[in-house]
Amino acid sequence: MYYSINVFIEDWQFEVHKTLSVFSLLTDETKSIRVHDNVRTLERLAFHIPQVIGDIGFQTGLFDTNELAGQTTPAALSHITELYKDYHLRMTTAVNERWHDDMLDNTVLLFGKNWKRGDVLSLLVQHEIHHRSQMGIIMRILNLPVPELYGPVREDWIKMGLPIAE
Repeated sequence: MYYSINVFIEDWQFEVHKTLSVFSLLTDETKSIRVHDNVRTLERLAFHIPQVIGDIGFQTGLFDTNELAGQTTPAALSHITELYKDYHLRMTTAVNERWHDDMLDNTVLLFGKNWKRGDVLSLLVQHEIHHRSQMGIIMRILNLPVPELYGPVREDWIKMGLPIAE
């Protein structure tokens, strides 16, 4: 749970670059491949992230409208990336303008349950990390490169001449 808007914004800004690095490695050739019947495609997961930012923003009163609700996945990865950047910035602005530190222990209705606002902010960050991780696994299955997010990936270890962990 966040107790400080500034700390949330720092984390939120830290994560945006990581998500954009994942998005930058997606390809038109692999974006719509289903690796399993119960797994979303890369393009669907990528679009889901700004959709949920919009949904959470709307349900909690941070956004006045929810334009992405019910929309189909855009055909172009560049459009999904721009939507993500826009919704990320909109959330940053809305949190800064509409919520304050002394409000973070207060509850709002989200997905039919009462959530502390500080927990909503945690959910935003964790939701993005969760789906970005799913995308990394799908990218590996599809033989796409994966970016270093919180530490080196296998390819980085090889470049550094270090032994590969089993």
